[in-house]
Amino acid sequence: MELLRDVSMLMIVLLHLMSKTSAVTDLEPDRPIYYVAWILMAVCGMGTNLFVLISGYFAKESKFKLEKLLHLYVQVLFYSVTLTVLMKFLHVDLTSGIIAVVLPITHREYWFATVYIGLYCLMPYLNIILEHADKKKLEQLLIVMGILFSVIPTFLHATGWLGEEGAFSIVWFCFLYLLGAYIRQYGQAVLEKSNRKKKTGLCFLGSIAIVPLSKFAVVLLGRGLQLPENLVMKASELLYPFNSLPILCACALLLLFFSCVEIENVKLSAVINLIGGVTFGIYLIHNNRNLSHYLWEKCRVHYWLAEKENMIVITGILFGVFAVCGLIEWFRQQMFKILRIDKLIDRIAMILQKGVCRLCKNL
Repeated sequence: MELLRDVSMLMIVLLHLMSKTSAVTDLEPDRPIYYVAWILMAVCGMGTNLFVLISGYFAKESKFKLEKLLHLYVQVLFYSVTLTVLMKFLHVDLTSGIIAVVLPITHREYWFATVYIGLYCLMPYLNIILEHADKKKLEQLLIVMGILFSVIPTFLHATGWLGEEGAFSIVWFCFLYLLGAYIRQYGQAVLEKSNRKKKTGLCFLGSIAIVPLSKFAVVLLGRGLQLPENLVMKASELLYPFNSLPILCACALLLLFFSCVEIENVKLSAVINLIGGVTFGIYLIHNNRNLSHYLWEKCRVHYWLAEKENMIVITGILFGVFAVCGLIEWFRQQMFKILRIDKLIDRIAMILQKGVCRLCKNL
């Protein structure tokens, strides 16, 4: 699961690398790189879903801890402030105001961090559902939520039809959390019993392949019929949202497949776990609003992808950014330990817990 977490963050970085520049949209269908880029966009669209599914996969082991919540908040705040100060020092135009920088969670400076922290607060209550609901009831709940937040938006183009923001809403995260827990509890047994590991892998490939193939078909058909370009563009990307049914199925199948992967090499496992421990920091660094555009501009992503079509350099940029951000996060963790900031956060959490307990007793 830690390996899948590492892979999912790598997907997220690559997705941002391509989507936060005009490199992908500037590609024309008559160029081979166009097809490579949009296939990667489909695969990388799974990254966020996988990250949340993994949290649900470990639902049994996870317990709400106020100190962990504070650690997450301080981590987000640290990068929001320090990276903004760095960009100001480099005379880069800032896209976020001061209030948003010092209150990053409530102002959604990082939409994923905001929604994930909300999910973390709801985890104890979601775990109650998992603990008391039998398999049939849990399946019914997942089917209803899947229809409401994936099937209908996919086939009726009804994103946000329930007043939510589709794949960017806390309801979607709750659904993924419950689905991850269901796969952990019931999926593995089915897979091992029927010996369908290869079939699961093939189903995954088929599910994710539907996304880019549908785009290519719509684009080619639209060109042949000379349909308006804006209409073709919108129609071709209907399956690319994170909560589209093919991407959801692909994520569930990939999680199921990785649940049966065993890594016996101790040193390799240690490296995988080390990387897993810095993945959230990698997200916070490279996707900072004030840094992101500056970062991809300096890496000349548009030049290497849209103009030179050099995937070797793009791969180097991907792993370079991933490694540097991971190293920065590792140094931050060590600095917090040396300065005893982690212990200070734990102490503050303990004081807050005692205060809440006293308040509850008085009430």
